[in-house]
Amino acid sequence: MRIAFRFIWLLAVSLALAGCVNKEPEQRAAFMAWLQAKVADAPGAAVPALDENQRNAFGDYVEHYQVLADFNAVAASVADRLANALEDEELHTLAQLQARQDALLSDRQALSEARAGLRKALEQARSERAALEQPADLQAVYAQAYQRAVTGSAARLEPLLAVAAAALDDALRVAEFVASHRDQIVIDAESASVRDPSIQQELNRLLDALNSHAEAVSQAQRSLRALAPA
Repeated sequence: MRIAFRFIWLLAVSLALAGCVNKEPEQRAAFMAWLQAKVADAPGAAVPALDENQRNAFGDYVEHYQVLADFNAVAASVADRLANALEDEELHTLAQLQARQDALLSDRQALSEARAGLRKALEQARSERAALEQPADLQAVYAQAYQRAVTGSAARLEPLLAVAAAALDDALRVAEFVASHRDQIVIDAESASVRDPSIQQELNRLLDALNSHAEAVSQAQRSLRALAPA
């Protein structure tokens, strides 16, 4: 009985040891291949969501990927707000501007929140990345993915936010000027007339400032579309 028991005990130990296989090298290799193909070398700026199989394959490196995914979620929200604001800034008449004044006011608040949120997310990503422990081979691949998905994404969105905000401010200046001179400015669907020449001169100046953003707004829309995943 003693010998049999010893045999069973040794067998249990060997089975336990067999279950403690180090999967880290395999998980790291799978994670590096995914990062390279799906983030670092992929078109667009999206960070794909992981399915259950991928999470199992990457092991603890899922937490490393989450740094990229969390920032990407914020960047995607910023891009949506930016797209809405740029669309509202496609103005062709004073009547259209009047009709969209409330939307433009909402856009200004949304863009301010979006810019603050983007900067906060960037700082959080930097902090979380600094806390990650990565082997040297993973560090090289992760740096490429981080540059594309975090640093590069923020660098591309910031100037587009600035373009939208500048155009938005000038659009609201026109709307506020028109609202404060309703007795002098008559607006119909396609045109407007001004009774006082001095009011006309100031309105023209404000409209010139607004119209000066047209090309930049169009370019910002094209750039934003190019950031979308292919």
